[in-house]
Amino acid sequence: MESKEVNVQKFVGRHLSQLKILSRLLEHELETAKGAREVTMDRHLIENILDTLEIFTDDVETVSGGLRERNRAEQKPVVARLN
Repeated sequence: MESKEVNVQKFVGRHLSQLKILSRLLEHELETAKGAREVTMDRHLIENILDTLEIFTDDVETVSGGLRERNRAEQKPVVARLN
């Protein structure tokens, strides 16, 4: 079971690069709008950010959800028949 948890950690680690890119992009947008109270972003850019976040969260939920299902199956109590 530990190997599956390690695989999830590796999976998340590899996919964190997507979030790092998004954070750098948002930092860049904030730097570009220095001194301004409002930040203006292109609608297409925001749609791409949302798509990336949705893909990441869906992938993580799929991988971790699959492990939860396996854990439930392994933790089912076994009933012994007494004849």
